[in-house]
Amino acid sequence: MSALASSIAPAKELTLSGDFGYRIEQQDRIIINIDQINNQRALDNVSGTLSIELHGYSDDGRETVLASTTIGQITGQHFLEHCVYDLVFHQPNEGLWTLALELREWDGHQFALQARQLFDQSYWVDQQPEKPITSPSNNVIVADFAPSESLLDAMEPTPIEVRSNTQPTAKIAKKPKQIKPSKVKDKPKKTLVSINKSSLEELSCVKGMPKKLAKEIVDKRPHKTWDSLLKLKGMGPKLLKKLSEALKLN
Repeated sequence: MSALASSIAPAKELTLSGDFGYRIEQQDRIIINIDQINNQRALDNVSGTLSIELHGYSDDGRETVLASTTIGQITGQHFLEHCVYDLVFHQPNEGLWTLALELREWDGHQFALQARQLFDQSYWVDQQPEKPITSPSNNVIVADFAPSESLLDAMEPTPIEVRSNTQPTAKIAKKPKQIKPSKVKDKPKKTLVSINKSSLEELSCVKGMPKKLAKEIVDKRPHKTWDSLLKLKGMGPKLLKKLSEALKLN
């Protein structure tokens, strides 16, 4: 889907101009295109790190980030042209949503709004059926290789007759070897640290987690999406990907 956006509260320095559009693909990806992203400040005035975000606003006051990405900095009196972004799309809850394309700038504490464009056509989401709750399975198969009594009986060797000219017939039986049962150890489950519920100490113990970033995570709770963590000071895409192996949202 594509739409022409209308501007509200236009920014004076950092702007979005031209046509804007989006296309949702397979419920979890969205393609966003922008004609121009401009920095109208003085030539030596480089912007802070910029982010492009698609927000959803409902009539009952709800707000959610549907997609976002950081695009770096723009030098004063320069612009980016014909921008296309392929992003993860977070489907909003049921209801009627007004979509807005927003340009935000990192001010040292947060990504502050600089420009916003509203799409003329609203976005409707039907109520989704509830998914059945299933208990997690262990997925570990434990096998007991201890021989049964019937197997041991079947393994009993047949007596061997040994003939001699001077000795009477004797029966010699071999003692069966004992088969030791093997043990399959359960693989320990990896415990994930919760971004929204774990303590500062627990977050600080995550491998690769800077202490200042752990405090930022705790101070800025709650975090509704993974992409929202990119707004934290000291968090970048590579670090988020590394830390996500040991983290969970809730």
